[in-house]
Amino acid sequence: ALEKKVVKSKVGEKVSLPCCHEIPSSESLSNYRVYWQKNITDVVLAYSDGKKIRNPERYRNRTEMDPWNLTLWISPMEILDNGTYQCVVQHKSAVLCDQSVTLFVTADFSKPNITAEVLANSCESTEMVIVCSSHGGFPKPKISGALNNVSVQWNASWVSESSLSPYTVTGTLVHNVTKDVNITCSIEYDGFAKSTTLLLSK
Repeated sequence: ALEKKVVKSKVGEKVSLPCCHEIPSSESLSNYRVYWQKNITDVVLAYSDGKKIRNPERYRNRTEMDPWNLTLWISPMEILDNGTYQCVVQHKSAVLCDQSVTLFVTADFSKPNITAEVLANSCESTEMVIVCSSHGGFPKPKISGALNNVSVQWNASWVSESSLSPYTVTGTLVHNVTKDVNITCSIEYDGFAKSTTLLLSK
């Protein structure tokens, strides 16, 4: 079995997806049919006899193909570009190759914002509700926290319009502050992380 090719990219970047065939220098694209499709059913770009025959509106002006190694370029990246792409190359009606490549697109989250509100005050301690939020990123993130480097659990909620829309994540925590402490909130997504630390004074 062929190993699965995976390409990672970020929203706004230019990405190249490799094909499975290179046209020899003695020939040209005009002897071939090349289809780039997504999730098997959507045509992204198709060439026949050297001419572009399909390039649906969603990909128009965002895609180009190298005429020799048949690499597909997409720019600028969008979250909706996530998925599996397939390069199919035909020569004289015989399929020369058919290869899939999976594209993961991430979008950066905003730097987490931490707010702290006093619920109750006494001589010994201050009860605070702490909220951490971050937005605009993809895919669904993990949220973690620490009080003076000791791990704490946020009561977390996520909001996204669809499975391929940016996420907003919010974590809430109620804590009795008996001395000055640092609270850290970290957002992790697809190998990336952003964090913010706030000093809570009793």
